[in-house]
Amino acid sequence: MTDRPEKLAGFVGLLARCCARYRWLVLAAWLVALVPAVHYIRDGGARYTQEVAPAGSESARAMDGVARASPGRHLPDVETIVVRARRGTVDGGRARDRITALVAEVGRLPGVTFVADPAGPLGAATAGVDPISADRRTALISVLMDGGALEPDLDDVHRVIEASRAYDGPELQVEASGSGATMIGSAQLSLAPLVVAAFAALVLLGVTLRSRLGMLVCLLPAAVCTLLAVAVTARLSHTTQLPPFAPVTAAVLAFGTCLGSAVVVVHRAQSALLSGQNRLQAAASATTSTGAAVAVGGLGVSLALLAVAALGLSGFGGLALAASGAAALAVLVVLTLLPALVAAGGVRLLGWAERHYLAMAGAGLARRPGVRSWWAAQVGRYPALVVVAAGVLLMSLANQTDGLRLGGGDAGTDPTSMTTRRAYDLISEGFFPGLNGPILVAVDRGDPRSVPGGGRIVQPGEVAAVLRATPGVHTAAVSLDDPRLGPAIVRVLPAAAPRSPQASDLVRRMRDDVLPTALRGSVTNAAVGGPTAMFDDAASSFRSTLPLFLAVVLLTIGLVTFAVAGSIPLAAVLGAAAVLSVLASAGMLRVFFQDEEIARRLGVMTSPAEPFVLVPIMLAVFGLAPGMNLVLLTRLRAGGGTDPAGSGTGTGRGGALRGIGRAFARRRDGARPDPIRDGRDAVRRGHADLGHVVLTMNFVMLFVFLAIAAQPSRTLKMLGCGLAIGVAVDAVVLRAAILPASVHLGQRWQGDRALRRRQGAAARAAEPEAATVAKASAAHR
Repeated sequence: MTDRPEKLAGFVGLLARCCARYRWLVLAAWLVALVPAVHYIRDGGARYTQEVAPAGSESARAMDGVARASPGRHLPDVETIVVRARRGTVDGGRARDRITALVAEVGRLPGVTFVADPAGPLGAATAGVDPISADRRTALISVLMDGGALEPDLDDVHRVIEASRAYDGPELQVEASGSGATMIGSAQLSLAPLVVAAFAALVLLGVTLRSRLGMLVCLLPAAVCTLLAVAVTARLSHTTQLPPFAPVTAAVLAFGTCLGSAVVVVHRAQSALLSGQNRLQAAASATTSTGAAVAVGGLGVSLALLAVAALGLSGFGGLALAASGAAALAVLVVLTLLPALVAAGGVRLLGWAERHYLAMAGAGLARRPGVRSWWAAQVGRYPALVVVAAGVLLMSLANQTDGLRLGGGDAGTDPTSMTTRRAYDLISEGFFPGLNGPILVAVDRGDPRSVPGGGRIVQPGEVAAVLRATPGVHTAAVSLDDPRLGPAIVRVLPAAAPRSPQASDLVRRMRDDVLPTALRGSVTNAAVGGPTAMFDDAASSFRSTLPLFLAVVLLTIGLVTFAVAGSIPLAAVLGAAAVLSVLASAGMLRVFFQDEEIARRLGVMTSPAEPFVLVPIMLAVFGLAPGMNLVLLTRLRAGGGTDPAGSGTGTGRGGALRGIGRAFARRRDGARPDPIRDGRDAVRRGHADLGHVVLTMNFVMLFVFLAIAAQPSRTLKMLGCGLAIGVAVDAVVLRAAILPASVHLGQRWQGDRALRRRQGAAARAAEPEAATVAKASAAHR
């Protein structure tokens, strides 16, 4: 390591010793900080908004025009209740009576402005079409809420859904759709996968640490950091615009970084305690190298994410800011709270058998080498082959991004167990699929005085007539037109579903051909918005900003690796591998969600991937990588180090005697000889000792993400699958293969260079001697 990392390690060691010595004061300070954070989260008050339309895009201008044209100066939240008569029609009998009662009950609920009865005069005006289907079996009930479409009052919407669903019975099938209903459905959680994931994670931690207190010391700082990260994110939502996935992204980064660091620190503290160190020494020595690596990696990630937010990358800005705060919090928790907890635990961090064996024999129990030593030996034996094979695998996974379709899903891609999906199907069957996603055109008449000699104004009705004649349009009509408020709004209902390529083609034709032709030579302007247009603009913006984000990832990983290892080739390899792992997590979503057979098995329909789901996946995968990479890299470059549980290494007579005694203990206990621990390869020894511990965190996170992927919502399925794939690729490909193999190659390259230098120096030293011998021989002759 270079001088600067050594100075950082010295500072971290000093801080860890202070926190361990004054552990109760540190624990009390963190408890005081935790109480207001818990109260803040419990009381709510966060302001998360999902802005799908990128700032400055045409869809953003259109939706701004819709908001200005609306009476409340915001995009209104209109929830739709879809009713279908199970027998007969909705026009008479018990079905009609129940619809009338439903409309009356929902209209009395708090937060409801008015309810449009499908048989009344407002039904067609709010729905945009005849709200009763041609076969008279399906009807649409529009419910105008007080809140906005981007920030609906979910409590009010939930009451509307519960009240309307209560009328579902033998006469009527009742379902709900709308922005609020979609948000509620996306937040629904199934407890069974979460319980299974928690049980599997506890079992894995127990097998790795073999101590219940050790497990608690690992989980407690991770939980504290997660709560604080969510509270800080909620506070940030009052000063900057944050999407609903911001607290999830911050929580993943905080929990993953703290848990991974804690597992490594507790494992190393156990080894230090087994070697005879006291609780203060064990806490300080275990935290020093790990804490320095986490500090370099975490602060590097935090600064990189701040740079991403400052660059204003579309879709990344506010989310990157929240993730940056979470990374910085994780570093603070690892450097202060964790050593205090380790010191408070002391020898109780060991398992019962280890404590008693240590008290009686004065040494740790022998540990069987297991699969980890075998794999470390194979990586050390064939490092070039491992790097090539892992690189090919990474590139093949990342190559899947070539077929990834970006855009947006809709309720038609949700599982059929959700009411929003059933409402989508009823609307598509009873009316037409395009009714689920209208295209909104904001028409600004313009000012003729702004053009010398005046200019022609195209009236909104004329624009609607032109759009009605466009192929692919089912109907188009002016829905809002009050010149005092702002632009007029033309609602266009396409024939195709909002997530279909046909709907995207229609938006492009309207923007590039139909509207420019209709408005040529006039002062009137028009902007096309709506769900399809917003998702298409978001996809285009995401494609344009992705290369810059990946460049930031590459630069960050390279710089932090070089700061610790001082090796340019190693920094380049790990940076490129991190970029490929980020791309692999996105590319594999194409396989899971755009392959019809696999999507069917997941219970969803194939659809494009939303950028607002890909962004938190990429940020989380990127944010978790540097810290754990540097922790493992530091251990690999440090070599074997102290391994009281079974290492036979040592110097001097005492070390030799200890090695012989431990070898005898291994034979006595029936342990198999370990080719790594009994050898002299320090890198292999470090890989065997710590590699599996680092992987423990990855697999714990993998269990959590798989539990998210098992939720009913398609959005949560995509988020969970993307995070799980990214963590699995990082764990199995990057940390278990590429990183240790690259260190082996670097060590061999440095050894070859040193050998060549020695050979060259020996040759140069031999030249004067050979010349002297030649001269003496000539003189003798």
